[in-house]
Amino acid sequence: MGRSPPETPPPVPARPLRLRLLLLAAGGMLPLALLLGWGVNHIIEEQRAAAFRSVLDLSRALGTAVDSELHSVQAVLDTLAMSDELEQADLRSFYQLARRTSAQLGWRQLILADGQGRILMRSADPFGTAAPPNLDPESAQRVLDTRAPAVSRVVPSPLEGQDAFVVRVPVLRSGQVVYVLSAVLPTDLVRRVLTRQQIPAGSVATVLDRAGRRVARSRRSPASSPSASLQALLARGVPQGVGLTRTLEGVESFTGYSRLPGSGWVVAVGSSVTDAERGLHGLTLAVVVGLVASLALSGMLSWLLARRVVEPIESLAQAATALGRGEPVAVDRMDIAELRRVAQALLDAAVDRDRSATERESLTQKLQDALRMAEAASRSKDEFLAMLGHELRNPLAPIATAVQVMALKGDDSTAPERRIIERQLVHVTRLVDDLLDISRITSGRLAIRHDPVAIGTLIAQVVEALRPSVPGRELVLAMDAAAAGAWVSGDEVRLVQVFNNLLVNAVKFTRAGGCIRVRAQVDGAWFQAQVEDDGEGIAQADLERVFGLFYQAPQSADRARGGLGLGLPIVRSLVEMQGGEVMASSAGSGQGSCFTLRLPLCEPPAPAASPPPVAAAAPQGLGVLVVDDNEDAADTCASFLDLHGLQVQVAYDPAQALAALGRSRIDIAVLDIGLPGMSGYELATRLRAAGYRGRLVALTGYGQEADRALSRQYGFDAHLTKPVAPPELLALLQRLAGAAKGS
Repeated sequence: MGRSPPETPPPVPARPLRLRLLLLAAGGMLPLALLLGWGVNHIIEEQRAAAFRSVLDLSRALGTAVDSELHSVQAVLDTLAMSDELEQADLRSFYQLARRTSAQLGWRQLILADGQGRILMRSADPFGTAAPPNLDPESAQRVLDTRAPAVSRVVPSPLEGQDAFVVRVPVLRSGQVVYVLSAVLPTDLVRRVLTRQQIPAGSVATVLDRAGRRVARSRRSPASSPSASLQALLARGVPQGVGLTRTLEGVESFTGYSRLPGSGWVVAVGSSVTDAERGLHGLTLAVVVGLVASLALSGMLSWLLARRVVEPIESLAQAATALGRGEPVAVDRMDIAELRRVAQALLDAAVDRDRSATERESLTQKLQDALRMAEAASRSKDEFLAMLGHELRNPLAPIATAVQVMALKGDDSTAPERRIIERQLVHVTRLVDDLLDISRITSGRLAIRHDPVAIGTLIAQVVEALRPSVPGRELVLAMDAAAAGAWVSGDEVRLVQVFNNLLVNAVKFTRAGGCIRVRAQVDGAWFQAQVEDDGEGIAQADLERVFGLFYQAPQSADRARGGLGLGLPIVRSLVEMQGGEVMASSAGSGQGSCFTLRLPLCEPPAPAASPPPVAAAAPQGLGVLVVDDNEDAADTCASFLDLHGLQVQVAYDPAQALAALGRSRIDIAVLDIGLPGMSGYELATRLRAAGYRGRLVALTGYGQEADRALSRQYGFDAHLTKPVAPPELLALLQRLAGAAKGS
């Protein structure tokens, strides 16, 4: 039962609060406030105008100093241009002169290029060394076009990796540019110019290049670009100007700037508004004193009325506090109409609060129940998918091994049928892996490595590996030199999966006789790959839907292409988890499609000190114990290993495995994890306790990272997920045998 509403106070004569407030304001403060406001505003405007003139004058002075420094560099370069060594084209002697000059003046280096912009020598490199591409080609071309000196934008220095800029002058002979001399200078050179000018403590000066990138700043800051407000001020495009901006430290400033005519650089100076207006404090104090005197008169009047106004307000405040705490609300009688309406609103709100509290508790309980059900459903889904993967992989393992055994026995009459089984096994395995991957992705449990990957080499390997499986279709790889040597930071295994999915998707929708093209190139700081086909294409309405979970393009009733609609969603998720992006495009149905993938580039890793040692081949007669309650899986695995000269024992349960220890030598034990009676982990512990000192390999349908971690915890040397390719298992046994022999 709900609480009954509180009783409303009986009506009493009420007068409007507005009348009382008019009495309070009868002191006549308005004319005084207007007069003082006008006077203060006039003084502030004059003060601001003076501050703007000051920062503009200072920016001009700093601009003159910076321009002088740049002209002094140009003067040195002009002197070098007239040197006998350069006149006689004795580049080796000129190289020595350039090195001495750079060292004496503190330059990064001095570069000599010919009249076509080709670099002839760099003072920082040994004479005759092949030079890298020119720094800031735009300024170099500007010198050739205008035959006049030029100053570059800020560029990263190739030596220290720090910011630098380039001053270039042409060397003219008979009116033609025969050489271009370039001095690579540290941006600290400009910063020292700013420091020498003794900028006021409350001001900050910034020098920007013609592209708006910071050259130097009187206060250090990690940002390389000016603040957004300064960029907006410079966007006016006039040679000089003033305005209000905020510095990178967030300080509001009076700012003036001047643009240098020769280099196009900008020198901006900002002075703190707070510091500039500090002189107004005395005026403000006088205004405050006057207002206080006026307030004193008003206070005398308000004191007479305060008791009648404050007490009802305090009562309302107590009622509002009680309402917020969920306590009963009570208000006193009030003779002010406006406050009476507030009191009634509080009483009504108390009733609504009590009513809504009950409803809210009911909704909260329902929400918690729904959340528990959703969490239980999610756990059930994950457990189902893990069990599904295990149960599907168990029968796939003996099938895959049996096909390999049939091939080793050399029965050519069943070769076509074996190839069919192998292809379908690959397809079913991919479906199982996709189901488990999409579960890990949606639950946020998929771990991605970030290591340097030679992406060009990886794509070439994926294409070559897939080429035999695309009969009747042309598969073309076009990759430029930059892409072939490109590196990205990512997970190599997942990147192989991404390109495999894209190529398999292209093959699926390309008819026999069609063409699939893979293009790779470097676009700025990005590696870009495109997988194009001339197949059935994608309707415009479906371009975004192709990346949706379980979405498939319309197919005929026979579902000749198959699939679960997971390949492309997995591609997008894996690429985005590695900092990239993937897009689909198509001119429409029947006109092919193109999938574009972009990944950020990274620096290549340092070369390895020495190649890894080659694993020794397993000796003939290696003793192997295969333990699996799936007899078909155990027998086919044993047959395959036996054909390669290994001595194999088979056990279908843990008891047989423990009994096999005394019959013959066992070097490696291959254990299933889901065994009857005890798990493979428990069996490994029992084998060690019984004196087994050989290697342990887990061969199971459980392949998640948690399962692998558990295998390592129980001392397994390797963890393989069913179905494993028999050659892969054989190679692992060879490595383990070689490692054991080496130790």
